[in-house]
Amino acid sequence: MPISKSRNAPFDRGDERGSDRLLQIEAVYDKVPVGLCYVNRQGFLVTVNDRFSRIFGIAGENAVGRSVEDVVPDHASLLRAAINTALSGGSISDAQIEVTGESFMVAAATVTNDLGEFAGISVAYTNITHLKDIAERLQQVELRTSYALESAGQWIWDLNIATMRVWRSPQYRTLLGLDPAGHESESVAWDIVHPDDKERAIEAFEDVLSGRKAQFEATYRVSRPDGGDIWILSRGKIVEYGPDGSPLRLLATSVDITAQKRVETELSAMVQERMALEQKLLEANRKLRNQSERDHLTNLPNRRKFNHVLRRAFQRASETGEQLAVLMVDIDHFKAYNDFYGHLAGDKCLIQVGRALNKVAKQNGGSVARFGGEEFATLIPGRALQPSAEIAGAMLDAVAAMKLEHAASPQGAISVSIGMAMFDPPMGLKPQGPEELLNLADGALYQSKHRGRARLTIAGTSDS
Repeated sequence: MPISKSRNAPFDRGDERGSDRLLQIEAVYDKVPVGLCYVNRQGFLVTVNDRFSRIFGIAGENAVGRSVEDVVPDHASLLRAAINTALSGGSISDAQIEVTGESFMVAAATVTNDLGEFAGISVAYTNITHLKDIAERLQQVELRTSYALESAGQWIWDLNIATMRVWRSPQYRTLLGLDPAGHESESVAWDIVHPDDKERAIEAFEDVLSGRKAQFEATYRVSRPDGGDIWILSRGKIVEYGPDGSPLRLLATSVDITAQKRVETELSAMVQERMALEQKLLEANRKLRNQSERDHLTNLPNRRKFNHVLRRAFQRASETGEQLAVLMVDIDHFKAYNDFYGHLAGDKCLIQVGRALNKVAKQNGGSVARFGGEEFATLIPGRALQPSAEIAGAMLDAVAAMKLEHAASPQGAISVSIGMAMFDPPMGLKPQGPEELLNLADGALYQSKHRGRARLTIAGTSDS
């Protein structure tokens, strides 16, 4: 539709110059892709373009010459107010209107005649429906993002590396217990980081700047106005570089991990407590095992422990071919000693004899156990028959050297009898197992007792 014109509603001065002025306006209206109309100072439409007609569904010839109340009644007051503002010399503000479900920006400008007098207003209607939809969608995205950040206990921050000024999204104020209505948007980088953690955060930042790491990651505390601290995990990366490749901006998110840290602390405490309990349990088990493998009177290994050590030593000797000697030691006339001196003295005697035997055995790489009653068992690995016999002789001498009085003994002092058995394949001494080796030593002990006590008998030989 062409621009509608009317000479019935000219400029205030209806002369030829006014008509020329109107023609100029109409020529402009032809080329502008928005709805346009010219309204004179009395509020009557002088001319409209085709797009205006389409917007308001009215033919141009039906609009021209009529008042704004007749043509655009829904916003006629808006146009009247614009005319009054222009008449008073004021500045006309833009406005938005809705027409059949679409949004338009209404912008009015004053028009003067050739004498510079106010003649009317030129009104432009720009369809902003698409822009408004975009703005609404952006607002929805921002709302969803804001809700997601707040729900997740997060905020976004943008660091200008050149100025070291940081912008933070509003969520950080809520999370830090600050006034949500505050307008602070920028501050110095790292200003909210706890003093004790600041160096660590800056080191993580410098790792990214230097290229040592591709992403920024730091865990630190932030102090709240109420005096409490919250733990923050920040992650981000460089998002903008200068022409020379130098980093310009770091974009990152920060999340409140206080609850996680609390759980970690509690879990760590539980782990430490469990480790302490396990250590106590291990210690208790060690003590129980020690008690179960040790004679409570002499504090020497007991029969159970000796049998265990003997089995391992015999297996090793069988595999390597090394010699192994077992000595069975018995205190002579011990029952008579107990009957004569009493059980307390008997216990003391057992302790002293065990100590003397153990000292000799340890000096020669062996070990002694209380086998039961007044019997002791000795294990000597890696020694041939003659050196083992010499060790047994040293044991006889060590007990005799104590000179423990024994009035009920023919010797007049405490003595011991020893039976020794050897595992020595090169010498043809090859018991089939640890039990047989022990039985041979026990048999040799019986022979020592039978021969008069206070002596050594070696199984399988005539030596004593």
